[in-house]
Amino acid sequence: MSFKYFDYPGKNRRPSPKEIGAKLHLDERTVRLRTAKMEKEGFIQYYQTVPNLWLLGNPLASLYNFQATSITAKRDALQKARDEDDVIDIADFLGVGFGLTISARTEQQAHERAKRIAEHIGIETFQANPPRQFPQPRKSLDKLDWQVIKALRYHALRPTKKIAEELKITYRMAEYTIGKLFESRALSTRAIINASEPKGIIFYSLNLRLDEKLRHPAIHNLREIYGKRVWWHFSPPGHTVTLFLFATSIARAEDDLIEALSKTGVLDGSMTIFKGWVEPRRPSWIDRRVEEMIGARPE
Repeated sequence: MSFKYFDYPGKNRRPSPKEIGAKLHLDERTVRLRTAKMEKEGFIQYYQTVPNLWLLGNPLASLYNFQATSITAKRDALQKARDEDDVIDIADFLGVGFGLTISARTEQQAHERAKRIAEHIGIETFQANPPRQFPQPRKSLDKLDWQVIKALRYHALRPTKKIAEELKITYRMAEYTIGKLFESRALSTRAIINASEPKGIIFYSLNLRLDEKLRHPAIHNLREIYGKRVWWHFSPPGHTVTLFLFATSIARAEDDLIEALSKTGVLDGSMTIFKGWVEPRRPSWIDRRVEEMIGARPE
């Protein structure tokens, strides 16, 4: 719900428990109970909506990993990154690393944008991962659609009655518009989590360098070993693979790296622990574009 928010479509404002359950091989009730527990404990802080960036002309979301020279340099770079256009989210990792997800029309455009951002925030070293793509929306949006997106942007669970009153429309029209936005994949919801105070779960990645001749069997073997704890992986052409996993303790995460390094085809590697999200400063470039779309539509 936090990292793969546009992979779980649904007709409701919450990420779909049914879709999540299907992808994780869990029943819907288990997903609902676990979600409620994380909300109650404050691990899930709130729900944010993200417009489908196809609608803004930037269908690709490319993750770039940056390495600062010190913790202080990282802190300063993160503050500057909060004001950068085209940055969808900012992931802070323990140590000197952090990640920026950059919105772009093409991979080349994303890479050029990453280079300009790196220069502006004072970071020389960064690495690209293969882009993800927002699903193509099934409808074009009118003024009311964009107004509803604005109303839900940082309050995904906001009562429909309040939205209807603010926009001076009927409750039924507000409910219908919200449902259509999610059903058509024009809007998705993401959970903003507080990973700096883990409630029994740690997110991290294993960044591994592989023997090129054994690359494919090594990746297959690693995914078999870690099973359902691998919720995502990047395997760009070449010698590397990045596995995104979760564990219940830092010790388990370190043991996973040790185990990975012992496997045939793995030459060396490192571990990165997710610390938390650093949100872009509001209003973000997405907020400004939403305002532009509202202003460009006739009454």
